[in-house]
Amino acid sequence: MKTEFTFGDIVSVAGYENRIFYVEAWREVKETDEWGVSEYVEFELTDAINGEFLDAFETDLRLVCRKQFAEDYLLEYDETNYPEPSGAAFHFADDYSFGIGYAKKEAVGRAKGPMETPKTARVLSAQEVAKRKRKTDELLDEYNDNMRLYETFGDVEYKAKADGVMAKLRREASE
Repeated sequence: MKTEFTFGDIVSVAGYENRIFYVEAWREVKETDEWGVSEYVEFELTDAINGEFLDAFETDLRLVCRKQFAEDYLLEYDETNYPEPSGAAFHFADDYSFGIGYAKKEAVGRAKGPMETPKTARVLSAQEVAKRKRKTDELLDEYNDNMRLYETFGDVEYKAKADGVMAKLRREASE
């Protein structure tokens, strides 16, 4: 079976409003009973904020963020009033209409990404730290590149650029 979600994606679950979960694993289930055969996918999820475990059907999930953007999304996520963990939870759909998924119904009109939430001081501070770290990393990369070029070709222009970048790094560190 092909699933809409993959490992590391961040999803929300019907019935667990204001909470977000990582996709950890999934099971393809083929169940046979006296009325026939049904096939569905169950997901193992972990709460992205407090680590609580949850099992849910694919039809109850809505994509919040793909894995490759999860770190940036969580840096900006507002944890104010986030629900406390309630212990191990298992969630199964109330309706068994596996053909029409919650993810598809709820995603209509939300293709542009998550809704904006007001930013708290802690979130803004985390964003600022991440921004400064990226800037420092970029400057260090630029410095190392110029020094390698200077050592390889001996051109003093590369050394001058490296010295300029080092001055920027010192200014960044003193702020």
